[in-house]
Amino acid sequence: MGPRRYRWAELLRRVFEIDVLVCPHCGGARRLLAAITAPDAIEKVLRAMELPYAVPELAPARAPPGDADWWGA
Repeated sequence: MGPRRYRWAELLRRVFEIDVLVCPHCGGARRLLAAITAPDAIEKVLRAMELPYAVPELAPARAPPGDADWWGA
């Protein structure tokens, strides 16, 4: 038997303890209507919702704990 594959909703339930397929307000069932993957379409949707759409700048990596040389000590 190979490794088990979990559906995305099951993974979110297991990791974040939320059921994304149940409405938090009424408890009714939700269903997935679409998965938007085209970058231009994602930007248009985010703009329409007045949400941030620019990719944030990555922060530089930090040194491992206990690495005194990184801090110039």
